[in-house]
Amino acid sequence: MSATRPVRVALVIGQLTAGGAEGQLWMLCRGIDRRLVEPVVYCLSKRTQPHREQIEAANVPVRVISGSRMSRVRALRRWLREDRIDAVHAWLFIANAYAWAANRGSGRPLLTSARNCKRQGRVLDWFNRRAFAASDRVVVNSQEVAHYIAREYGAPAERTTVIYNAIDTERFHPTADTAGDELCVVMVGRLVPQKNPGLFVSAAAALRQRVPNVRFVLIGDGPMRPWIEQEIAAAGLRDRCVVTGERHDVPELLRQADLFWLTSNWEGLPNVVLEAMASGLPVVVTDVGGAHELVRSGEEGFLVQAGDQTGLVEHSVALLSDAERRRQFARAARARAEAFAPALMIAATQDLYAQVMQRPRS
Repeated sequence: MSATRPVRVALVIGQLTAGGAEGQLWMLCRGIDRRLVEPVVYCLSKRTQPHREQIEAANVPVRVISGSRMSRVRALRRWLREDRIDAVHAWLFIANAYAWAANRGSGRPLLTSARNCKRQGRVLDWFNRRAFAASDRVVVNSQEVAHYIAREYGAPAERTTVIYNAIDTERFHPTADTAGDELCVVMVGRLVPQKNPGLFVSAAAALRQRVPNVRFVLIGDGPMRPWIEQEIAAAGLRDRCVVTGERHDVPELLRQADLFWLTSNWEGLPNVVLEAMASGLPVVVTDVGGAHELVRSGEEGFLVQAGDQTGLVEHSVALLSDAERRRQFARAARARAEAFAPALMIAATQDLYAQVMQRPRS
């Protein structure tokens, strides 16, 4: 880092809505050492809440850039120059493309990132291959994502760094055991094909046949919501399964549950699993992306193959039928989550900025 002033880092992201990457960026802004790093956030759309308000409350400026694709590239290039940015760190595939285009020829270090195992379409894939090739570092949130982008995008393995997601263990924490007559299974996620909420409903119907005193809470919203609500009604679960929509009290809702599900078809490193584990919930999750880097099957919960309704139900029956085993898994889940403290993610990111600033420029 500079001996005279902190390094000014541009954090470029597509939006600041309620999402996993957006939450990680906010945690970084909130905790980063301002003696070393001075962050500035550049959001490539007007979709800025809830995190813009939180980031600005941490005294980090947020620049909102909208308009056509080329106008956004030009505006970002101008802001990087006017803000005297020293290094650019792009978050997610869309931001990679814009940051690469805006930063070309500047001599500034470029860090790009990938946070899931999913192709992005022909045009965006083309830009990301070039962005990864030009990067001083590619930051990923799991070993699985590192392998994926090396295979699918040719990302340079020698310049790829894994920094695991962090979890706020003060915000997400267990509650006292308040066991009642009913049991609750919860899932958090957008209602989109990636998250496979249809599996949540079909597995819920099957589990209800085995465990009659169970209810279900699906926290999230999205384009599949009308269809999901129809499926819930068709399965006879209208009085046992609630779709809450997007909520800002997720920690409180998790603390009211007994078991967490993830039914995704693909992920990077699923933040919601860390949130559930930090909340003291045993988990049954699909083994996608880096889920197996978080959950040790048989210790904090169980892993099942994507789409495996039978496995999801059988493991859930085993846990819901044994309160002592649930408590054992819950304690292990909380202990595991504590290994992903924000301070570790922040320190690793700061170290990475120091490394790229020290590299000789060509």
